[in-house]
Amino acid sequence: MAVLVAALAVFALVLPHPVVLPVFSLWSLMAAACAAFLAILPLRARTSYEGAAWDMAGAFTLVGCAAAILGEIEPIVEIIRPSGPRSKVND
Repeated sequence: MAVLVAALAVFALVLPHPVVLPVFSLWSLMAAACAAFLAILPLRARTSYEGAAWDMAGAFTLVGCAAAILGEIEPIVEIIRPSGPRSKVND
């Protein structure tokens, strides 16, 4: 929980306000993928953190999906929209 709050606080301080939730959603889903990967690794070693890693992957996924639902996509589309064709005047 502390990792989620700390990441959200850093994103809120560094990024423009309209893109905080979409970026947090992507970060949370990537963290879920990393936690799931860590949960798969112990299949060979049978370590004790296997169950906790799956729980963390589920929690990160839930938080990431909630942030994606609450966030708006328009600011992200404006940022990644390709600009018009380049002028060949200076080429």
